[in-house]
Amino acid sequence: MQATDDWGHDPNVRKTRDYFFRMETMDFELIKRSGISLFDPQLRPARELRFSLFENTCSRAAEKGMLLDEDTVFELFKLCQDMAFKNCGLPVSSLNLPQNPELVSLVEEGLK
Repeated sequence: MQATDDWGHDPNVRKTRDYFFRMETMDFELIKRSGISLFDPQLRPARELRFSLFENTCSRAAEKGMLLDEDTVFELFKLCQDMAFKNCGLPVSSLNLPQNPELVSLVEEGLK
């Protein structure tokens, strides 16, 4: 019996898969650009902090009535990733970080 991917036809599932693919790509690019080893013991806690920070920051943004369109969500993810990695002591090479002061403030609040 061969399993079929019935979920793959659902536009919402496809969009979610695309989001996670982009997040994984951003993760890999930052690690590669920064010269971080995939075996660095700080990588796992940094990734966990990043997702926790991202989740909390998205919730706080919603509470404040901020519109998080697709571009803004990925800007926010990039900021959370950068700050979480730095917070865990990883040498981060930050290129093209979003300069949206409102997003930066939200992420900084989440790190407190």
